[in-house]
Amino acid sequence: MNVITFIIRVLKLLFMHGKYILSALVVILLVCSPVAATTAKIAAGAPVFIGESNLNIASAIGDCHVIAWWPDQGNMTGPAVRNLTVKRLNEANDLVTRFNVSPQVFEGYTGNWYCEDKAPHFVVLTVLEPGISIKVWNIDTDEDITGQSVPFSTNITYRIDTNLNQALNYYNRTELTPADGFFTVKVTNPSGQAFTNIYTGSVGSADTQILSFDGNPFITTPTYFGQKMDSWNRLSRDASGSLMYPPGTYTFTVSQDLSHMQESYASTGKTTSSASVAFQPLPFLTSTPVTPILSQENVTVVPVTTQPPVTVIKSTVPTPVPVATKTTYSPLPAWIAIIGLGCAALIMARRMQ
Repeated sequence: MNVITFIIRVLKLLFMHGKYILSALVVILLVCSPVAATTAKIAAGAPVFIGESNLNIASAIGDCHVIAWWPDQGNMTGPAVRNLTVKRLNEANDLVTRFNVSPQVFEGYTGNWYCEDKAPHFVVLTVLEPGISIKVWNIDTDEDITGQSVPFSTNITYRIDTNLNQALNYYNRTELTPADGFFTVKVTNPSGQAFTNIYTGSVGSADTQILSFDGNPFITTPTYFGQKMDSWNRLSRDASGSLMYPPGTYTFTVSQDLSHMQESYASTGKTTSSASVAFQPLPFLTSTPVTPILSQENVTVVPVTTQPPVTVIKSTVPTPVPVATKTTYSPLPAWIAIIGLGCAALIMARRMQ
C-alpha cells in the first residue's frame, strides 16, 4: 500500500467514524513527517572538528578498521605516527556511529586521517581545530571598529570569521537541513540587556518596521555579516519618548554548539567570541522622555532668563508740612480815603436832622 492510498483510506475513516478522528490524525502525522535531519552523519573525507561527539562515520570509514595520521602525507610508506582502531572484527560497530573527535586523541594531529589497513590508503576524515571570531564592522567605511568609540550615527553590523561553515555543507554532512544551524549571536546594550528586535524608527510612526535581529545565522561561507543591520535606527524612541538604544557600549557575542561541542570542548575558548563598540552621545540627545511639539510656523522662541531680585529702597526725606504765613495788606491811595470820609460825614449829618 503506498502512502497516497493510505491517506485516502484514513480520510474515509474520518468521515465514517467520528470517534476515530484524533487517532487518524496522529497516524497521518507520523507517516507524513520527515525523518529528523542531523549534522552528525559524515561523508568520506569530510572535515570534522576537535570537540565533536556522537558522529556517525559509517559512510566515511566503509570497510576500514584502523585510521592513521602521517606527518608527511606525501610519503606514507613508513609507520604512522598515530593511529586509532575504530572497528574491531566480529564486534558491534558502536564506535562508528557514536564517534568522538576528542581533544585527548586528536589535538596536535590535525589534517587527513587515512585508512591504514587498506591499500591504497584513502582519506577517512579531515580533522580540524574549530575557529570562530566576531568583530564589530563599520558598514559605512567597510572596516573593523572593534573596541573603538564611534559617532552615534555610525552604521554597524557584526562580522563572523570561521572554518565551521564547512559543517553546513550538504556534501560533507549528508543529512543536513536548514534547521541544523548551530550558531547563536547575541547583542547587549549598555545596561547588559539583550534585545532580539531592531527598530527602523520610533514606536507609533507609520513607517517604522520591527525586524528580527539576525541571532541564528546559517553560515555557509568563511566570512559572514549580520543581516538587516543597516536598517537599525538608534534614534528610535519607545512609546514614552525615551531612547530605545541609548549611547554607550554594545557587545556582540557569537557561540556555536556543533555536535555538543560546548559540553566537550568549551574550556578551550574555541566555541565563543565577543566584540564591543562604544557609541558616542550626540549633544542634542537625551534619554529622558520628550514631549511631542505640535507643528508651528514662524514662531520665534525667546529664551527666558532669570533676573536678579531688585531691592526697593524707601526714601527717608520727610513729607513737607505747610507753614502758616502772615497776611499783609497794601495801603489805599490818599484820594480814595478823602472821598470815603466825605461820604461818611454826609450820612452822619442827615441822621442828625
